[in-house]
Amino acid sequence: MSDVENLILEIVKEIHSRPEKAVIVVTGAGISALGWLFDQGGASRTILEGRVPYSISSLNEFVGVDAQTHVSREEAVRMADSAYERALHLRADDDDSPVIGVSCTATIATDYTKRGTHRACCALRTATRRTDFMVEFDKGVRDRIGEEDVTSRLVLNLVALGNGVVSKLDPGLLPGENLNVTDERL
Repeated sequence: MSDVENLILEIVKEIHSRPEKAVIVVTGAGISALGWLFDQGGASRTILEGRVPYSISSLNEFVGVDAQTHVSREEAVRMADSAYERALHLRADDDDSPVIGVSCTATIATDYTKRGTHRACCALRTATRRTDFMVEFDKGVRDRIGEEDVTSRLVLNLVALGNGVVSKLDPGLLPGENLNVTDERL
């Protein structure tokens, strides 16, 4: 196993040792983070639901809004807020564990050349905070797998943050790619 794979394993094990329950919603990109979380025993203690509203109609239904732009900070925040509310709904009545909602919406490399930018917008919602990450990729440098890996690392880092786990997982950004972070207390 590589150092990164070992680090992901350690982070996931620590996440699963925490009491927080999560609903994680990704629109395609970022799905590897769900795989990493389910690869380890203990996922049932952490994950209430993992969703992939891949079509625009599915995403609109999940957030309750027909958004003008689906890959934006605002959409990621709406998704995380909806995931948080869903987690509150899914948590057992006799369970007072804290809940989190994590989301990711992205447009990454595919099998045709896109006109616009490649970017990922990911967000976390807890009872007391909302944090989001946004990055625009250096278009054409990575393939789909490379951009998916970075996006999934961002998602895993937000799950860790929501669980009070200090993550040392580098998202793997290239020089010139900046991670824009917004963190607000609620």
